[in-house]
Amino acid sequence: MRHWAKKTLITGLLICMGLPAERAMASTNVIPHDILPEVAKPGQPAVAIVNGEALSEKKFVSSLILLGGMQLMRQWFELTLLRQACEKAGLHVGKKQIQAQMNFVLQNLAAQKIPADERMIALQRLLAARGKTLPSFELGLARTAYMEALAKGHVKVTKEQIRLSYESQYGPKVLARDIVVSGFSQAVTVRDLIEKKHDSAAKVAATYSLDKQSAAHGGEVLIPLKDTAIPRIFRSTAARLRKGHLSSGIPMGNDIHLLWLVKKIPAQNVPLASVEKEIKANLTRILELQWGQREIQKLVTAAKIKIKNPVLRGLYAVLKKEVAAQRAAMQGAQNKKNPLLPMQSTSGSNPARIGGK
Repeated sequence: MRHWAKKTLITGLLICMGLPAERAMASTNVIPHDILPEVAKPGQPAVAIVNGEALSEKKFVSSLILLGGMQLMRQWFELTLLRQACEKAGLHVGKKQIQAQMNFVLQNLAAQKIPADERMIALQRLLAARGKTLPSFELGLARTAYMEALAKGHVKVTKEQIRLSYESQYGPKVLARDIVVSGFSQAVTVRDLIEKKHDSAAKVAATYSLDKQSAAHGGEVLIPLKDTAIPRIFRSTAARLRKGHLSSGIPMGNDIHLLWLVKKIPAQNVPLASVEKEIKANLTRILELQWGQREIQKLVTAAKIKIKNPVLRGLYAVLKKEVAAQRAAMQGAQNKKNPLLPMQSTSGSNPARIGGK
């Protein structure tokens, strides 16, 4: 949806609810203190009814100053459904649990030797570099807290998973530039540019690679040579790479991958016993968030949502179309996913992406 169209809809919504239009485009640099969805008090207007529960119109409008209409609406609905599911299961998730998520992120920044009074600023800079805002990130932390609470007891980490993760993290690796092209003719073009014209492999990857995620970083991918989740042909090809040489084409689906060596990284001398507890905790978190994401999809599918405001109904109709398009795009991307790149988190603003847990 075009930017100006979104702006018109959001401004219209604020005017319809009685908030001056000029506040619609207020600065998003404000650090929010409380933008979580709130149940409307008896007699107060509701912005929407979610499974029979009225959400406060007043709170939604005040939160619009920090987040765009569709973004806020989607996160509010999901957070409300997650809270309802937790309450049904007898689980409590409150500000303390959500703050614990933020504390962990800030602790990771502390481990990077960032002074205490600069950590929040550093976090905002990291988020801005990724096109995120602090308000959206805080809602994502709440989402993570709810998902983790719901997922407890539903996932189990096996010894084999721990071993494979250990090999992937501490075993030998190859840092390579992965150039993904659509066919033989483009593979020939890439090879000519690098081997005959001596163009930079990073530049060629950024220009020609179909995988935009790695192309944005000059095609760089880290290939753990003992990670059996990566096809053997990629690992064996990476292990044989020599500096300044381009690999033969590796077919994968309809695409062809060409690897160019950046450097080889030897295995670390770290005993499994010394990191097993940490690896298990990290794997548990990943599996819990994956389980929680699947649960959100079930909750959204089964939810009964009634939009009270006419402008918001228009936004919601657009949102449903965008969500359907995103799901289709994600499924298409998953079907042809680059096997050398890690799975992308679908859990919103996940602190694991900024320091990891």
